[in-house]
Formats: sequence, structure tokens, C-alpha cells
Amino acid sequence: MNPLSRSTLVAALLTLLALPPVLAANEGRAVAVDPDASVRAGQAERVLVVGEDVSVGERIVTGATGKVQLIFADQTRLVVGPRSDLMIETYLMAGSQADSFVVNALAGSFRFMTGNGAKSAYAIKTPSAAIAVRGTSFDLAVADDESQLLLFQGAVQMCQGTTCIELAGRCDIGAFGAGGSETLGWDDAGRSERLRHFLLAGAQSRLDPGFRISGANACLYPPADETPTDSGVTESSSGELSQFFEPHGVPGPQGPQNPQNPHPPTGGQ
Repeated sequence: MNPLSRSTLVAALLTLLALPPVLAANEGRAVAVDPDASVRAGQAERVLVVGEDVSVGERIVTGATGKVQLIFADQTRLVVGPRSDLMIETYLMAGSQADSFVVNALAGSFRFMTGNGAKSAYAIKTPSAAIAVRGTSFDLAVADDESQLLLFQGAVQMCQGTTCIELAGRCDIGAFGAGGSETLGWDDAGRSERLRHFLLAGAQSRLDPGFRISGANACLYPPADETPTDSGVTESSSGELSQFFEPHGVPGPQGPQNPQNPHPPTGGQ
């Protein structure tokens, strides 16, 4: 290679390295879907099926029996529960890591397990709060007038305007609503009333193994009220939440799945 060609190549490489992170065409993939679930983009709407990609600007909407489990390029895992609505607002990658990942949780129940990006890369918006994620896993319940969060690992900051609360203890609950903010530990009054909103923590056996959080159910019920499951994850003996997670066979790229095992394992977390 002559000196001119070599210098031209080096200059081109340096230019590429200086470019900002690029937006991938398809950011997340549905690895498990229970009907009914759809993707909306503007006026367009399509049924969401296993193996399909979802992109920035698209909304994932589920009905009474719907549930979607998504995995993103940076290994972030996201569950959209029944009667829920979520929009992927921003997703920028820097190599294999997320540089900016922002979702708008509009309504319903969700689980977030952040990936390999910097802690500052992740943020969640709701109608009543803004959540800064600090490398963590948690469940979120969103209504029109209130957002509630149950923390499993790591830490989060929830804000409404200039008012913020910090959650850093396992099983802590944070809430923002019309009545202001609230942080609840194990012994705080009103905890049991808030716990009923966290559907996913009470029905982990209905999730793929990679979307389960060890001991999450222990944040809902005292040890005396728990029984072990085959997966090693405890689940309430009352079974009161199972009505939201009846298994459904979902047609995917390789045909219908087994109704008795609609979600093949995706690997552990």
C-alpha cells in the first residue's frame, strides 16, 4: 500500500471512530408472547409474534391476557404485562452497549432488568414520574395518576418535577401520585395495599427463566406464606395472581408452540 492510500485509510477510520452512536434498525426482539399483544406505530398496527423485532417510536400494547418478554441488543430484558402500554422512545448503541435507552411506560405492569450499558444510559418515563435507573432490576405499576416501583436489585431515583426519592434497599417500594411521594419499607403502613399492584412478582413461573428474579416473590409475602416451585422461585400459595398469566400457544417463526410449554428457555440471568 502506498503512503497516500495508507494515510487515506487511517483518516477514514478516525472519522468513523469519532461518529456518535448510531440507532439500530431493530432494537428489541420478542422472545415470548402471550395473546393478545400488538405493536402500534402511528396509525399502523400489527399483531406481535415471537421472533419479531420492535423499534424506536413503536408502542407495545397488551390486552387482558397479553404478556410480552423482550430482549434488547445490550441484554436489557423487559416484560410488558397484561393491560399495558409502553413506547420505546430512544435506543442508541455504542458498540455492544447501550448509550441511551429511554422508554415511556404509559400504563400497566412492567419488569425491567437493565443490560450492560452505563448506569446513566437508562431512563423510564411515566405519566406521573421520571425514573433514573442505576443498574438494577425492578417491577413497575403505572396508572393514570400514580406510578409505583418495587425494587429487587441496585438503585433507582424517582422524580416528579424537582421532588425526588431514592430507593436502594431490596424490596423497597416507591410511589408518586397526586398525593405526593411515598417510600415504603417492610414495616411501613400501607405496604400491603401497594403490593397487590405488582402482578409480575407474584407469578414468576409464567415468565421465561431469563426474566425471573431470584427471590422476587419474597418481597410480596412473609416466608410463612410462600411455597417453593419447580423452578426454585417461590410463588404465593394463594395463586391469586395466576389468573393474569394463563399459558397460551403462540405461533412463531417455527410454527405453534406447545401450549403446555409456550415459552422455551432463553437462558438464565
